[in-house]
Amino acid sequence: MNSKNTWTFTLIVVGVVFILNLFAQNLFVRFDLTENERYSISDVTRDILADIDDPITVKVFYSENFPRQLISVKQYVLDMLNEYRAYAGSALEYEFIPISGEDQELEQEAMSYGIQPVQANITESDEIKVQRIYLGIVFLYGDQKEIIPFAQQIEQLEYDMTGAIKKLSLGSLPKIGWLTGHGEQSLGEEGVARAMGEIQKNYELVEVNLTSEEQISQDINTIILAGATAPFEDQDLYKLDQYILRGGRMGMFLNRKVIDMQNQYMPVQENSSNIFSFLEHYGVRFENQLLLDKTAYQVQAMQNLGFLQIPVAVDYPFAPRITSLNEDNPIVNRLKELGFFFVNELKHVGDTSAVSFSPLMHTSDMTGIALPDQRTRSINISAGQQVPDYMYREGPKPISAVLEGEHKSWFGDTRPDTLEYPESHLTSSITSTVMVALGNATFTSQQFMVPSSLTFLLNAVDWLHDRNGLISIRSKNVQPSQLEEMSSGKRQTLKWINILLAPFLITILGVIRWFIRNKSKNLAGA
Repeated sequence: MNSKNTWTFTLIVVGVVFILNLFAQNLFVRFDLTENERYSISDVTRDILADIDDPITVKVFYSENFPRQLISVKQYVLDMLNEYRAYAGSALEYEFIPISGEDQELEQEAMSYGIQPVQANITESDEIKVQRIYLGIVFLYGDQKEIIPFAQQIEQLEYDMTGAIKKLSLGSLPKIGWLTGHGEQSLGEEGVARAMGEIQKNYELVEVNLTSEEQISQDINTIILAGATAPFEDQDLYKLDQYILRGGRMGMFLNRKVIDMQNQYMPVQENSSNIFSFLEHYGVRFENQLLLDKTAYQVQAMQNLGFLQIPVAVDYPFAPRITSLNEDNPIVNRLKELGFFFVNELKHVGDTSAVSFSPLMHTSDMTGIALPDQRTRSINISAGQQVPDYMYREGPKPISAVLEGEHKSWFGDTRPDTLEYPESHLTSSITSTVMVALGNATFTSQQFMVPSSLTFLLNAVDWLHDRNGLISIRSKNVQPSQLEEMSSGKRQTLKWINILLAPFLITILGVIRWFIRNKSKNLAGA
């Protein structure tokens, strides 16, 4: 190739690269080849980033001497922020701020935002050391801020980050109503403080007392009814009825039995609330029996050992370990198991053609019904009792379900004259409504809360409020793929394939090459 051709070829290559660059400025494509798409953000996140009006600044405070055991978490935070900025463009900027033990100013700045160091046990050189670690994220939007105090759970990182950005861009949190006034736990009670705190990260939780409120506010599209035990007045039921007919969504977490662990003689009592007959009109019946399950969580029970009593872990059939979950619904499809203390079966009733009933979970094949003692007429719920296998013969039972459809008013075509309401009477649904029912009310209380049951509550609230929103990115699976376990025979086979395959292929290539050269010589001689 002469000099002129070389220059022509070079100019063509440069021109092609220049044109491709121009196209690349307007064309954005990213490929994530990991099996679980751990480096990709969801469509929900992309939509929220596209709607940002004013720039959001993200500050990441991290320890300069970051432990190598957690370096992957820090790298994941950086990768996710790169992904966010790629889609948000100039609307999002971030900076990583290293904090050393000697820089008091940066530590004070981090603490002023609400970022506190975490004490962690770090293993180095066969020694366990206690180290103060910073890995907090601050989102700044005008004079508003949101923080992630410590980015430890990377499976929750996109949910937390997108939730923070959404809250800042909206300016105010959407409202979720928590019904009270009929034996439900109020928001101020200590037992529900943890559950309420988690919900309030993304919503404004409003206490709604039907006995004193004129109506359920129009700006509340989701309400939670948890643990009602007292009767509802007709006026209260009417407010609830009209809310449902206008398309209001509801989470119904109820027990037909009232559990009182402090009552040694009658720990299980009947729930006298009339809410159950009211809800049957909308398609769901809460059965009256407590369920037992052979597959259960363990609790501590005191057992006698001579003159001593020692705590022993025993299976507790009143706390089913639920593994049969609906794979099609995002409330439960990313959970491995769930657990609740004292559950009731749910059944689909009423006009089944107008309202769909989709179970979210079932108990195991070894399910039974708790029977009362013939003498005391009370159900024994003490831990450590022996339940014979013949009691577990009922088969799987649905204990939670999604109901969706349109309804007729509980009160018929006209409003009773004795009832007052500020809006005109609705005789039937003006739009389809969605409900999540669970035959359990104890799981919102700290005393009976299993970690996975709190996740169920948050998922249910997210899904009810916006089924296409943040629920789709909660608990993202970012764990690395695991090696499949194989038999020893299969391992030996693969071992010898690894040893012999390369020499075998080289030998075959050598024979083919010899054959080709030998044939060429013969042709040349001819």
